[in-house]
Amino acid sequence: MINLIGKWNIVESIQFNEEKGQMEWTKVEDILAKEDVDRQIAMLMKSIVLFEEDGNLVFLTPLPEGVSQEEIDEAVAAGAIKLRDGMMLTQQNHWKVENGKNMADTGMKGEVLGEKVGPWEEVKEIDANTVEIMLYRLRKA
Repeated sequence: MINLIGKWNIVESIQFNEEKGQMEWTKVEDILAKEDVDRQIAMLMKSIVLFEEDGNLVFLTPLPEGVSQEEIDEAVAAGAIKLRDGMMLTQQNHWKVENGKNMADTGMKGEVLGEKVGPWEEVKEIDANTVEIMLYRLRKA
């Protein structure tokens, strides 16, 4: 079982391939190389994911380009954003080890075929330094 504690970078994301008509794993550098990449998607792909010892699972996203320090300070003061390590804290959930497996709280809830589905999902190990969680493959930084 991989020790998740530490910083992880997003290296791949599930994307829709229009030519093939299906979802597939796409490398972050290929997503960012597209001429028409959405600005928010580009920021998200540059996020850092932290698995902390206390069980917090934190997503930190770079600040948008062209935003002044004054605008950032106002947004923080208004409670619109939280900063951490010079990045925006965009998501905070939890992770745990259960029955010898790394599990992450995805924050998603709902029903599938009439059965309630909880937010906990196994963090899949791809190789010794890569894991899969939600729509992302992460590599230890």
